[in-house]
Amino acid sequence: MRNRLATPCLLCLALIAATTPEALGASKHFRISYEHFNAYAAKAADLYFKTGQAGEKNILSHLTAISAIYAEKAYMVQTVADILEHMAAKRDRTYVRERLAEVKRESLAGVPQDVKLLADLVENHENQEIRDLGNLVVNEIRVFERNTENL
Repeated sequence: MRNRLATPCLLCLALIAATTPEALGASKHFRISYEHFNAYAAKAADLYFKTGQAGEKNILSHLTAISAIYAEKAYMVQTVADILEHMAAKRDRTYVRERLAEVKRESLAGVPQDVKLLADLVENHENQEIRDLGNLVVNEIRVFERNTENL
């Protein structure tokens, strides 16, 4: 009985080990980041229209824009990773891997500056709601960066 179960389990483990990291659902991580960034952009825009202070409007405008930009970056990486996950032909997979490497480089190009700028903008802000939202955006950018680097 044990031998009958061991063979299929070993075969499954071998298939999982042989599968490329992209095929283990990387696109799902980027889909979640895409959704988070869209939610943060909507929250920042909502707060923007509720405040009357110019300084807060400036920060919220920046949070809205950067969240929307990173939502699009996450969507782009998610789409290319999803295509790669579903490619069958080796030649096609090679082509898509090369495109994914380009998308990865472009997506990560400004991350350190964006994180520093946002962290500096919201770090000591007196409005707790803006500070919390800014920290959420910074943390999601870091998650996006880590996931992108792991492709």
